[in-house]
Amino acid sequence: MKRLILLILLCCSLLETKATVYEKADIAICADLSYSTKGLLDALRQNMWYLMHYLTVYSPQPNVRIGMMCYGKIGFGRENNYIRLVSDLSNRMNAMQQEMYAMVNGEPALESFPEIALLRSIDELSWSKESNSYKTIFFMGNGKLHSKHFKDIVKAAKKKGIIIHVMYYQAYSNQEEINSWMGLCKELGVELQYINPSLVLPLEREIKSSNTDISMEANEKYNNTFIPYGEHGQRELNKFLELDAYAKQTGMHCQEFRLLYKVSNNYLGANTSWDLVDLSISGQVDTNKIDKKYLPEIYRSMSYKDLLSVIERKKEERMYLREIVNITSRRNVLLTHDYYQEYKAVIRKSLSIMLMQNINQDIDNVHLIME
Repeated sequence: MKRLILLILLCCSLLETKATVYEKADIAICADLSYSTKGLLDALRQNMWYLMHYLTVYSPQPNVRIGMMCYGKIGFGRENNYIRLVSDLSNRMNAMQQEMYAMVNGEPALESFPEIALLRSIDELSWSKESNSYKTIFFMGNGKLHSKHFKDIVKAAKKKGIIIHVMYYQAYSNQEEINSWMGLCKELGVELQYINPSLVLPLEREIKSSNTDISMEANEKYNNTFIPYGEHGQRELNKFLELDAYAKQTGMHCQEFRLLYKVSNNYLGANTSWDLVDLSISGQVDTNKIDKKYLPEIYRSMSYKDLLSVIERKKEERMYLREIVNITSRRNVLLTHDYYQEYKAVIRKSLSIMLMQNINQDIDNVHLIME
C-alpha cells in the first residue's frame, strides 16, 4: 500500500512535467535469482504492474517495451553460465509475466556470472535502433564482480546508448563484494544503489484503499468484455485470467495496478490476435475470417450480423469501464497525502520507487516527491 500511495502521487505529477519526449522506452531487468537474493523474484513479479502503470501516464505516451535476463539458478545450465533470457524486449507484458510466474525458487547455482549476464543483456536484447528511444538496464544482485569484463560492458552500453543502473542487493555484509560493484559503477560513471531486502515486497495496509471494491467489480466486468476467437483464443484468455489470479494472490493493490495497466492506452488493442473486441477496436474485424467453431459456445449459433452487434456492445462497455477505472484512480489521489506523510521514509526506499525515480532522472523529469 505504501508504494501504491507514492506511485499515484508520482503519476499525477508526471502529467504536467517538462520532460524529454521519447517515442520509445526499452527497459530491461538483469536480476540475480541465486539464494543470496531470496525474495527478489517475488518482488519483481509484484512490482511489474506498478511500474507498467506508472509508465503509461507519461504524456505523450512512449511505446514501452520491457525485457528480462536472469542469472544464478542451477536450472539455467552451466553451459549457459547459469544465465537465461526470460523475455526479450516486448510490449507483451502478459507473456513476460507468465514466464516470471513459471519460474520457481529452485536450487541456486554454485557459481554466478553477473557481469556476463549484464553483457548479454546489452548484446542479446533487441534494443531499439531509433535515436529517439530511452534505453536502460536495471542490474540487480550481489556476489563478487570480475573487473575483466567492465571495459566491454561500458563500451557496449555506450555504443547502443543504454543507461545502466547498478543495484546491490544487501542481504549480508561483504565489503569486498560491494567494492567490486562500486568498481563497475566507477567505470560506468554512476552511483551504486542499495536494495534493502526487507523493503522489496509491496507493503500492504490492513485496511483496503477507498476504491478497492469498485476496482474489483470493474475488473470482473472488464474481463467479461473479451470474446476469444481462433484456434488459440480460449487458451490465451485463460492465460490472461490466470495472471489476474496471480495478481490477486499477491495483494489487492497489485491487482488494482494490473487493472490500471489493462485499461491504459498502452494495452488497448494488444490482444488482436485472440480477442474480437480488440480486433474491432483496431478496425480489423472481417466476419469472413471468423471460424465459429473456435468461439465460445454462446456465440456459435449467432448470425454474423448479431455477432457484430455483440462485439460492438462489448466494445462500448469496455471503453466505458476504462473511463470509470481511470476516474476512480484519480479520485483516490485525494485520500493519500496523510498516509504518505506518515510513512514516506520507508516508501522512498522501496524497490518500485527506486526504479521509478531512476527513470525520471534519466529522462529529465522534474517532479518532486511530496514533502
